[in-house]
Amino acid sequence: MRKVILYVNVTLDGMLAGPHGELDWMLPDPEMNQTLSDELRDRVDTILTGRNFYYGADQSFRAQAADPASPPELVSFANWVVDTPKVVFSTTLTTLDDGSRVAANIPTEIAALRDKPGKDMVLFGGSSTAQQFIQHSVVDEYWIKLYPVVLGAGQPMFTDLSQRANLELVHSKSHTSGIVTLRYYSR
Repeated sequence: MRKVILYVNVTLDGMLAGPHGELDWMLPDPEMNQTLSDELRDRVDTILTGRNFYYGADQSFRAQAADPASPPELVSFANWVVDTPKVVFSTTLTTLDDGSRVAANIPTEIAALRDKPGKDMVLFGGSSTAQQFIQHSVVDEYWIKLYPVVLGAGQPMFTDLSQRANLELVHSKSHTSGIVTLRYYSR
């Protein structure tokens, strides 16, 4: 059965973004990002995302892929993101020009996708989409890049849970940038 991997950048106080969506607290760590992107591409053949992240990331990755100043490893990852089939979760969209699928009901769609042949799926989402996936208990693995910064306020990763999320730590690594990569399985 295919798994859902939630891939996020998070602060020590559990924020996915600042109060106004700020992401300026993320530190660059090309070596860590290359390792993670290689592992992700080996395991995943479907990207799950929300509407806002889809539009922002799509433009950003297309620009990075086309920029001659972009490092080759970034171009490779950007092209993978652009070319990988996507399911965009939205209650306001009905179709997308690039052929990506639109879905509204997270539990129903994930159940159907799990039964289809293929590799695992990765959720690149903004805070709202990530929170909804967590609330619906459809995340199988959490791939977390924990940044050494505290915002004090912002868009939290975990909110409005109807039940406790019990996780099992299966990987941790500290990087010279101060970022710690963590992987948890849902139990």
